Amino acid sequence: MKRLDTIYLRVAGILLLGLLAAQWIAERLYQEERERVLSMQIAAPLVTRLASVAETLDHTAAAGREGLLPVLSTPRITFSLVGRSVGGSEQGALGKLQKYLRKYLGEERDVHVAGGPDETVAGIPIATHITFRLHDGQVVQAIHHYPKDNGVEPSRHLPLLAGYFIAIAVLALVAMRWAVQPLRRLAQAADALGRNLGGPPLPETGPRELRQAAHAFNTMQRRLASYLDDRLRILAAVSHDLKTPITRLKLRAEMLPDDAQRAKFVRDLEDMETMLAATLDFLRGESRQEAGAPLDVNALLSTLQDDMASVGQEVVVEGEALQPIQARPQALKRCLANLIENAVRYGGNCRVRVEDGAQELRLRIDDDGPGIPDENLELMFQPFRRGENSRNRETGGVGLGLAIARNLARAHGGDVTMANRPEGGLRVTVTLPRGV
Repeated sequence: MKRLDTIYLRVAGILLLGLLAAQWIAERLYQEERERVLSMQIAAPLVTRLASVAETLDHTAAAGREGLLPVLSTPRITFSLVGRSVGGSEQGALGKLQKYLRKYLGEERDVHVAGGPDETVAGIPIATHITFRLHDGQVVQAIHHYPKDNGVEPSRHLPLLAGYFIAIAVLALVAMRWAVQPLRRLAQAADALGRNLGGPPLPETGPRELRQAAHAFNTMQRRLASYLDDRLRILAAVSHDLKTPITRLKLRAEMLPDDAQRAKFVRDLEDMETMLAATLDFLRGESRQEAGAPLDVNALLSTLQDDMASVGQEVVVEGEALQPIQARPQALKRCLANLIENAVRYGGNCRVRVEDGAQELRLRIDDDGPGIPDENLELMFQPFRRGENSRNRETGGVGLGLAIARNLARAHGGDVTMANRPEGGLRVTVTLPRGV
C-alpha cells in the first residue's frame, strides 16, 4: 500500500473516508425507515383482514367453517384450520408484527407469527405463517404472501448512490488539488532558491496561512540575497584594499639582495593574489545571475577543444547533444572548462562522452590519471580542498575549481559527481536536466 506521505493524499483520504462513513450511515437510516414503512404497509391491512375473518368465523358454526375458508382466502392470504398454533417469534421484524397483531386482535386470540422461506421484505418473510384462536378455541392458520418486488429494493439504489459518491469524491479531489497548489509552488520555490537567489518572489495570494507562508519565504529570500551581496562587497573591498600593500611588498621584495629569498617572497605574494582573486571569483559565481538561453552544447565543447588545443592539449569528444539545452552560457562554459582543465592537468589527457536523453543531458569526463581515494572523492568538492596529496601533479590552484563547477551545475538543477574508473583514472559526470 502506498504510503500517504503528502497533504493531498492524507486530506483526500480523510474526505473519502468521511464520505464513505456518511454514505453508510445514510444507507442504514434509509434501511431502518424503509423497514418501518414497509412493516406498517404489511401490518395495517393484515390486522384489518385477520380481524374481519376472525369475526366472521366466530359467527359461523364449526361445521361450516371449512367450506367458508376458500371464500375468505385471496391470492395474497389463504386460511385453513389447524390443530395447533405455530411457534411464534419474539425477535426482529416478526416479533414486532406478532406484538402488533396481538395488540389489535386481542391477547385472547393467542396470535403467533412464524416465517416461511428465507427471502424477506423489510425483514418479514415473503410467506408469513400466522395462527390465531377463535372464541371456541379453534386454531386458524393464515399464510400471508407478500410480493417480493413490492416497494423499492435496496439494490436498485446502489447505482444511484455509487454515482453520487463518485461525483462527490471527484469534486472533493479536484478541490483538494486546487487547495494544495500554493503549497506545491512553495516547495518548488524552496527547491529553486538554492539555485537562484534572484528568482521571482512567490505570489502572496490564497488563504491567510498560505499568504503568511509566502510572505515569510519572500522575506527569507531577500535576506539571503542581501547577506550574500554584503559578504561579496566586504570581500571585494578587502581584496581591493590588500592590493596596494601587496604591490608595495612586491616592490620591496625586488630590492632584496638574496635571489632565493626574493623569489620566495614574490611567490608567496602571488599566491595571496591568486587566492584573493579565486575567492572573489567563487563568490561571484554564487551570486551572479546570468540570463538563461538555449545553448548548443556541441558548439561549446568544440570551443573548449580549440582553447585546449591552443596550449598544446588534446581533448577528445565522443557523442553529441541532440538539441540545445536551456542554460546560462558563461556559467556552463566555466563549469566544463574547470573540469576539462583538471582532467588534463591531473590525468594527462581528457575524453568527454556526451549522452543525451529526453529528461537530462549527461557529460562524462574521463582521464587516465592516478585517481582519488574513494573516501576523499566527495571531500574534493569542498572549497579550498586541494588534491596534491592524492594526485601526482602540482596544481598551482587554490582548491576552488571543483567547488565552482559543482555550484554552477547545481545552479542549473544538475550536479557534478566523481568516481574512480575500474580500468584506472577518474570519471567526472556532469548531469544537466532539460528545461531548466
